[in-house]
Amino acid sequence: MINRRKFFRVRIKGFKDAMMILPGKKDTTYEITMVDISGNGLSFVSREKFLISEFLKYNFRFDLAGEKFELVGCIVRKYSEDEDRYIRYGVKLVSVSTKEESELIRRINKYQSKHYRDNIFENEEA
Repeated sequence: MINRRKFFRVRIKGFKDAMMILPGKKDTTYEITMVDISGNGLSFVSREKFLISEFLKYNFRFDLAGEKFELVGCIVRKYSEDEDRYIRYGVKLVSVSTKEESELIRRINKYQSKHYRDNIFENEEA
């Protein structure tokens, strides 16, 4: 299997609440739950139904490893159609500067190492 991703994805432990905002005359705000994140994308779950379009840009606000982020992305993938369940979406981040990308990757690495270390200690106590 060929990995076509530019960056590895880090699964969010216990998920992470975030805000997704559709900018406009009157901003529309949605509460979402992040599942994973990488340097150029993220995935989330929601009961809401969203259009898949590279032309529809959302602002994503979340906290990761003690730092607040606000990034712009578009929904490019949908993983479930079951009406009674959460739908998982894939987001491609856009308009991310090299500095923002580097900071995001640094925070992802910090988040991952902290949770990896926590998991080691949890397993030793069991």
